[in-house]
Amino acid sequence: MADITLAEFQGRVWLVGGEPYIDDLLANTLASNVSIEIIPCEHKAEVNALWVQLCGVQPGADPWIIHPGIVARIRRNSTGYSIYFAEWSARLDDEARTVISSVAQWALENADAGLQLVEFVDPESPPEIVDLSALRARLIEARLLEAGIPKERISRSRRGLGDVAGMAQESQRIDIVPALSVA
Repeated sequence: MADITLAEFQGRVWLVGGEPYIDDLLANTLASNVSIEIIPCEHKAEVNALWVQLCGVQPGADPWIIHPGIVARIRRNSTGYSIYFAEWSARLDDEARTVISSVAQWALENADAGLQLVEFVDPESPPEIVDLSALRARLIEARLLEAGIPKERISRSRRGLGDVAGMAQESQRIDIVPALSVA
Protein backbone atom coordinates (compact mmCIF):
# COMPACT_ATOMS: atom_id res chain seq x y z
CA MET A 1 0.00 0.00 0.00
CA ALA A 2 1.18 3.53 -0.77
CA ASP A 3 2.29 6.01 1.88
CA ILE A 4 -0.28 8.49 0.57
CA THR A 5 -3.63 7.36 -0.80
CA LEU A 6 -5.87 9.72 -2.75
CA ALA A 7 -9.42 8.85 -3.81
CA GLU A 8 -10.89 10.35 -6.99
CA PHE A 9 -14.58 10.77 -7.72
CA GLN A 10 -16.12 12.90 -10.49
CA GLY A 11 -12.92 14.86 -11.08
CA ARG A 12 -12.33 15.69 -7.42
CA VAL A 13 -9.61 14.10 -5.28
CA TRP A 14 -9.46 13.59 -1.50
CA LEU A 15 -6.61 12.55 0.78
CA VAL A 16 -7.88 9.34 2.38
CA GLY A 17 -4.60 7.93 3.66
CA GLY A 18 -1.26 9.39 4.71
CA GLU A 19 -2.45 12.49 6.51
CA PRO A 20 0.94 12.98 8.26
CA TYR A 21 2.35 13.85 4.81
CA ILE A 22 -0.22 16.51 3.90
CA ASP A 23 2.02 19.54 4.53
CA ASP A 24 4.78 18.15 2.32
CA LEU A 25 2.25 17.00 -0.29
CA LEU A 26 0.78 20.49 -0.59
CA ALA A 27 4.18 22.22 -0.52
CA ASN A 28 5.76 19.80 -3.03
CA THR A 29 8.49 18.84 -0.55
CA LEU A 30 7.82 15.10 -0.24
CA ALA A 31 10.84 12.85 0.06
CA SER A 32 11.47 10.82 -3.10
CA ASN A 33 10.76 7.54 -1.28
CA VAL A 34 7.15 8.53 -0.35
CA SER A 35 4.74 6.66 -2.60
CA ILE A 36 1.39 8.02 -3.79
CA GLU A 37 -1.58 6.11 -5.18
CA ILE A 38 -4.72 7.58 -6.74
CA ILE A 39 -7.75 5.29 -6.55
CA PRO A 40 -10.73 5.96 -8.83
CA CYS A 41 -14.09 5.65 -7.08
CA GLU A 42 -17.50 5.20 -8.65
CA HIS A 43 -19.41 6.69 -5.70
CA LYS A 44 -18.62 9.31 -3.05
CA ALA A 45 -19.41 6.68 -0.44
CA GLU A 46 -16.31 4.74 -1.62
CA VAL A 47 -14.16 7.81 -0.90
CA ASN A 48 -15.51 7.97 2.66
CA ALA A 49 -15.18 4.22 3.15
CA LEU A 50 -11.52 4.34 2.09
CA TRP A 51 -10.93 7.25 4.45
CA VAL A 52 -12.45 5.39 7.38
CA GLN A 53 -10.54 2.22 6.44
CA LEU A 54 -7.16 3.95 6.13
CA CYS A 55 -7.43 6.73 8.75
CA GLY A 56 -9.98 5.42 11.20
CA VAL A 57 -13.26 7.00 12.19
CA GLN A 58 -13.01 10.73 12.83
CA PRO A 59 -16.41 12.02 13.94
CA GLY A 60 -17.43 15.38 12.52
CA ALA A 61 -14.50 15.52 10.09
CA ASP A 62 -14.11 15.03 6.36
CA PRO A 63 -11.08 14.00 4.33
CA TRP A 64 -8.94 16.78 2.87
CA ILE A 65 -9.88 17.71 -0.70
CA ILE A 66 -6.81 18.25 -2.85
CA HIS A 67 -6.57 21.13 -5.34
CA PRO A 68 -6.70 19.98 -9.02
CA GLY A 69 -3.35 21.69 -9.72
CA ILE A 70 -1.67 19.61 -7.03
CA VAL A 71 -3.25 16.43 -8.42
CA ALA A 72 -1.96 17.33 -11.91
CA ARG A 73 1.54 17.85 -10.45
CA ILE A 74 1.38 14.48 -8.69
CA ARG A 75 0.41 12.74 -11.92
CA ARG A 76 3.23 14.46 -13.85
CA ASN A 77 5.82 13.56 -11.22
CA SER A 78 4.82 9.94 -10.70
CA THR A 79 7.25 7.25 -11.78
CA GLY A 80 4.52 5.25 -13.45
CA TYR A 81 1.44 6.07 -15.43
CA SER A 82 -2.14 4.90 -14.94
CA ILE A 83 -4.97 4.81 -17.42
CA TYR A 84 -8.45 4.73 -15.95
CA PHE A 85 -11.47 3.30 -17.74
CA ALA A 86 -15.17 3.71 -17.16
CA GLU A 87 -16.90 0.62 -15.87
CA TRP A 88 -17.32 -2.00 -18.61
CA SER A 89 -15.53 0.24 -21.12
CA ALA A 90 -12.33 -0.08 -23.11
CA ARG A 91 -12.63 3.42 -24.60
CA LEU A 92 -9.44 5.47 -24.54
CA ASP A 93 -10.59 8.98 -23.61
CA ASP A 94 -8.60 12.19 -24.06
CA GLU A 95 -6.81 11.78 -20.72
CA ALA A 96 -5.80 8.21 -21.61
CA ARG A 97 -4.45 9.31 -24.99
CA THR A 98 -2.47 12.08 -23.27
CA VAL A 99 -0.96 9.59 -20.82
CA ILE A 100 -0.06 7.20 -23.65
CA SER A 101 1.53 10.05 -25.60
CA SER A 102 3.61 11.07 -22.56
CA VAL A 103 4.72 7.48 -22.00
CA ALA A 104 5.62 7.07 -25.67
CA GLN A 105 7.63 10.29 -25.66
CA TRP A 106 9.50 9.15 -22.55
CA ALA A 107 10.17 5.73 -24.10
CA LEU A 108 11.43 7.27 -27.34
CA GLU A 109 13.84 9.45 -25.31
CA ASN A 110 14.99 6.41 -23.30
CA ALA A 111 15.72 3.90 -26.05
CA ASP A 112 17.04 1.21 -23.67
CA ALA A 113 13.93 1.28 -21.49
CA GLY A 114 11.00 -1.08 -21.55
CA LEU A 115 7.36 -0.55 -20.69
CA GLN A 116 5.30 -2.98 -18.66
CA LEU A 117 1.51 -2.90 -18.90
CA VAL A 118 0.09 -4.04 -15.57
CA GLU A 119 -3.49 -5.30 -15.41
CA PHE A 120 -5.30 -5.62 -12.07
CA VAL A 121 -7.73 -8.53 -12.14
CA ASP A 122 -9.15 -10.66 -9.35
CA PRO A 123 -8.02 -14.28 -9.94
CA GLU A 124 -11.63 -15.40 -9.45
CA SER A 125 -13.10 -12.88 -11.92
CA PRO A 126 -15.49 -14.09 -14.59
CA PRO A 127 -13.89 -14.61 -18.02
CA GLU A 128 -15.63 -11.49 -19.35
CA ILE A 129 -13.74 -9.25 -16.91
CA VAL A 130 -10.44 -10.94 -17.75
CA ASP A 131 -11.19 -10.46 -21.47
CA LEU A 132 -12.09 -6.79 -20.92
CA SER A 133 -8.84 -6.15 -19.08
CA ALA A 134 -6.86 -7.87 -21.85
CA LEU A 135 -8.67 -5.78 -24.48
CA ARG A 136 -7.80 -2.59 -22.59
CA ALA A 137 -4.13 -3.63 -22.49
CA ARG A 138 -4.15 -4.49 -26.23
CA LEU A 139 -5.59 -1.06 -27.08
CA ILE A 140 -2.90 0.69 -25.05
CA GLU A 141 -0.21 -1.48 -26.63
CA ALA A 142 -1.55 -0.68 -30.12
CA ARG A 143 -1.28 3.07 -29.41
CA LEU A 144 2.29 2.63 -28.14
CA LEU A 145 3.20 0.66 -31.29
CA GLU A 146 1.65 3.40 -33.46
CA ALA A 147 3.84 5.92 -31.62
CA GLY A 148 6.95 4.00 -32.67
CA ILE A 149 7.71 1.91 -29.58
CA PRO A 150 9.01 -1.52 -30.70
CA LYS A 151 6.88 -4.46 -29.59
CA GLU A 152 9.85 -6.16 -27.88
CA ARG A 153 10.07 -3.22 -25.45
CA ILE A 154 6.49 -3.73 -24.25
CA SER A 155 5.62 -6.47 -21.76
CA ARG A 156 2.53 -7.34 -19.76
CA SER A 157 1.81 -8.60 -16.30
CA ARG A 158 -1.28 -9.20 -14.23
CA ARG A 159 -1.69 -8.57 -10.52
CA GLY A 160 -4.53 -9.54 -8.23
CA LEU A 161 -6.82 -6.93 -6.73
CA GLY A 162 -5.34 -7.70 -3.32
CA ASP A 163 -2.36 -5.65 -4.51
CA VAL A 164 -4.60 -2.58 -4.84
CA ALA A 165 -6.29 -0.70 -2.03
CA GLY A 166 -9.79 -0.21 -3.38
CA MET A 167 -13.41 -1.12 -3.00
CA ALA A 168 -14.56 -2.18 -6.44
CA GLN A 169 -14.62 -5.84 -7.47
CA GLU A 170 -12.79 -5.01 -10.67
CA SER A 171 -10.04 -2.46 -10.97
CA GLN A 172 -10.73 0.01 -13.76
CA ARG A 173 -7.11 0.77 -14.58
CA ILE A 174 -4.04 -0.37 -16.45
CA ASP A 175 -0.68 0.87 -15.20
CA ILE A 176 2.21 1.53 -17.56
CA VAL A 177 5.45 1.10 -15.64
CA PRO A 178 8.68 2.31 -17.26
CA ALA A 179 11.69 0.07 -16.74
CA LEU A 180 15.24 1.38 -17.11
CA SER A 181 16.41 -1.59 -19.13
CA VAL A 182 14.69 -4.08 -21.38
CA ALA A 183 14.83 -7.60 -19.95
